[in-house]
Amino acid sequence: MERYEVAVIGGSVAGLTVASELARRGISVCVFEEHCEIGEPEKCDGLVSLNLLRRFGYQPSLGTIQDMIKRGVLHSPSGKELSFETGRMELAVLDRSLYDMQLCKTAEYRGADVRTGIRVKKFRPEGASFEVITEREAVNAGFVVDATGPSSAPRQGIIPAAKYELEADWIDDSSFHVFFDQVYFPGFFGWIISSGKKRAKVGAAGRGINPFYSLEHLLLGKEYKPIKKIGSPIYVGGPSYPFSEGRLVKVGESAGQVKPTTAGGISLAVASSVIAARWIADTIASSNIRLLQNYQKDWVSRFGREMRLMLSVRKFFESLSNSDLNRLFSVAVERGMDKYIEGADFDFHISTIVRRIGIRNIVNIAGISLASLIKSFF
Repeated sequence: MERYEVAVIGGSVAGLTVASELARRGISVCVFEEHCEIGEPEKCDGLVSLNLLRRFGYQPSLGTIQDMIKRGVLHSPSGKELSFETGRMELAVLDRSLYDMQLCKTAEYRGADVRTGIRVKKFRPEGASFEVITEREAVNAGFVVDATGPSSAPRQGIIPAAKYELEADWIDDSSFHVFFDQVYFPGFFGWIISSGKKRAKVGAAGRGINPFYSLEHLLLGKEYKPIKKIGSPIYVGGPSYPFSEGRLVKVGESAGQVKPTTAGGISLAVASSVIAARWIADTIASSNIRLLQNYQKDWVSRFGREMRLMLSVRKFFESLSNSDLNRLFSVAVERGMDKYIEGADFDFHISTIVRRIGIRNIVNIAGISLASLIKSFF
């Protein structure tokens, strides 16, 4: 039976990043991906800020970038718009398949063994290691990393979502649009993200809906050429603690490391996997399993406060009616809230916007209910 220090289940962003980092540190690691090709099927729209990816050492190559976003537009249920420039945010739309392949090549170059078309049926502890059983073989591993995605995340945080990739003359290049409507997108929103050359990724999500019906509503009256249709759930439930139990470690969506406000997870998956790999490697080097608890502590010290704040904002947002949303939009437009958004950090957008606006202005704009949720964090 083959022996690895770490077996990673799932060959997407989180799994490939943690494998790459472990291999870089000299750890023997094997990745099992159930699909035959890395990056397929592509279920993510790929809108990211390059800042966090660059900080953690996994900036996308130019060939993986489909478009650079220069403008964002938020739409109220009544059709009012709040437009803002995004140049300082360094927003890029990635071809997720190509980015995943980039991560895979890096991991393999560093020495990771990436195996595709192999589904892990189960893994069971055997003393101080695991027996990882696939459809074809079994391997022995000292640690197992769960990077399987939403299937391992808490069910209450899952929201149904649908996405089209399409071509159309009406697409606003180098921009993204977000549509709020608690009837068609309850608890979430619809979106149109330019992917260059009159192409776009258009999606819809919401609690208790048929997302394809809501997506058709978003595109009602528009002519377009569909390229791809995808139905895939998104996760907005916040971190799923604990991140490790014994020698089993969770990363990415499996650990709920996804922004509760937007379901964005690429940058956080990369950052979280780099952190996880560090503590797994230190644990192996020291033979002290207690060190692995520092993975969650390290992550919480960096991202926990922002995640708690985003969960509070999500709770408040889900309580709003369309009338509430229209009123908030009117006040936001009148008071020039676009300038506060333009100065925000895309990866930590809630806290930076709150700091720039201030609690007093939030009280005036949104009422004491939102301010009371936010105030406890600042």
